[in-house]
Amino acid sequence: MEIKLGDLVFRSETKCALKAETLCTMREGEVSEYRLRLVFPEAVMPTAYRLIWEEPQIDELGFWPPSSGHWPNLRPDWSMSSAHSRTASGMPLACIYNKQNVNRLTVALSDPANPTVLSAGVVEETGSLRLCVELFAQSCAPMESYEITIRMDRRPVPFYDAVVSVRDWWRSIGYQETYVPDAAKMPVYSTWYSFHQYTYPEEIIAECTVAKAMGMDTVIVDDGWQTDDNSRGYAFCGDWRICGTKIPSMKDFVDRIHALGIKFMIWFSVPFVGFESENYERFKGKYLFSRSWSRASILDPRFPEVREFLVDTYCSYVEEYGWDGLKLDFIDSFRLAEESPVDYEHMDTASVEEAVEKLLAEATARLKAINPEFMIEFRESYVGPIVARYGTMFRVTDCPNDPFVNRVDSVALRLTSGSIAVHSDMIMWNDNEKNEAVLYQLLASLFTVPQISVRFGRITEDHKKILSNFLSFWRAHRDTLVNGKIEATDAEANYSSVTARGKGESITVLHQSIVAPVGDGVTYLFNATGKDCIYVETENGSLCELYDLLGNKYREIALPKGLSKINLMNCGMAKIH
Repeated sequence: MEIKLGDLVFRSETKCALKAETLCTMREGEVSEYRLRLVFPEAVMPTAYRLIWEEPQIDELGFWPPSSGHWPNLRPDWSMSSAHSRTASGMPLACIYNKQNVNRLTVALSDPANPTVLSAGVVEETGSLRLCVELFAQSCAPMESYEITIRMDRRPVPFYDAVVSVRDWWRSIGYQETYVPDAAKMPVYSTWYSFHQYTYPEEIIAECTVAKAMGMDTVIVDDGWQTDDNSRGYAFCGDWRICGTKIPSMKDFVDRIHALGIKFMIWFSVPFVGFESENYERFKGKYLFSRSWSRASILDPRFPEVREFLVDTYCSYVEEYGWDGLKLDFIDSFRLAEESPVDYEHMDTASVEEAVEKLLAEATARLKAINPEFMIEFRESYVGPIVARYGTMFRVTDCPNDPFVNRVDSVALRLTSGSIAVHSDMIMWNDNEKNEAVLYQLLASLFTVPQISVRFGRITEDHKKILSNFLSFWRAHRDTLVNGKIEATDAEANYSSVTARGKGESITVLHQSIVAPVGDGVTYLFNATGKDCIYVETENGSLCELYDLLGNKYREIALPKGLSKINLMNCGMAKIH
């Protein structure tokens, strides 16, 4: 069946008998919006509905999805590049760009809740590009009708500007970000990579004492506080009782952290109820499915008593102990499966996606009633426009000792998260790592709020100096780094350089040996190329100061107008006036 939407003709694929109606088509310059309504003969669980079209592949190089672990190339149509989305996983957005980092086509959907897939693939027979909008990509709740707007942006602007404009569009149709307290935009010490499940207050307090002196204002106590089992997995989650053999007094623990001037956050695996927990039998019949590898089942939030249990648990602890925030994990595990309950009589919604948002709304409303400055962290992939209504902090996915993922994913989050505080994954390194490699780990996350997870008593004195100097620079330039405009070059190379522009200054990390432009005001250039030189181009003669890994100025040179080679040590910084 063909559907004409404005100037585009889609070929639709579906197994459902339905009627498709074009409600309206809007065009403003090279940005078009196509609104479609699907009508089913009765309330049904819709199967996948695909809208497919083709166009010449001219001056198109790569595919940019806002998700972790992607290859930036355009793949063939029998193995298409894709971006997946639903309430608590991903976002309905994809961008096709050219070698000059210019947008060729950015597609976004108005529905970030129901499961969708945006995909593109090269048709080798014709050299054209096949594009697909797939609705109902996973099981959905029964529905009688469905409406969606497809936004297409073909403006020849930098791809990162086209992506940011989607965030603005989502905001205009009701997906406004939550209020973000200033504390959410300050550096964090995390216990996960440094302690894992061995959460002992005396040791954590000792680390936090050093962390505070270095410039970290919040601690996140991760998994392990609720069980004396340290074998990983989630078999003992679900009762959420403080493990007395590890934490004899939670009140004393929190009070001592607060006395250091540090905020206290703690971790919960939201949907998991472990096979070994006392609550496991309590929620029989109210699980979406089970996971043998994690030794836990996934709660079904469509039952009001499930949401009430989770929200009551969080709020009672926050009120009793004065926690300043929660790290709410694994909400992307909420999804329908074949064994999911169909007990609609005792549910207040048939939609898991709607139930997830109900849970987030109920939890945040009550938590912020206790403390208006309360912080909530979510990590990739649960960072879309619905979750942005509730989470104050979005963190890069787990990537231990991996600056590559921290670098690439932090750019995606900065471009798509609006005013939400974007955090790095917890930065860690081997205790005997080279100094340059330590600083590179940090530079890869320069444009996020840094989370640090090392044991200060084990790393070298140079490592401590490097981290302390990095955090000092970060805090001095926080407004530019966290709130400034992000520009990223060479998306197909996972960004040769990344720049943040603020008032009177720009800050750039060079990951490849490219020529760095020098703008107005003060320009800071970090050499993360792995070589001992960088290249710059100035419009006028400039004064350049060179700094080593520890932040010490070791040379001052005059740069002529035009192209210059600067002998700057690997991971050093050039400050150009």
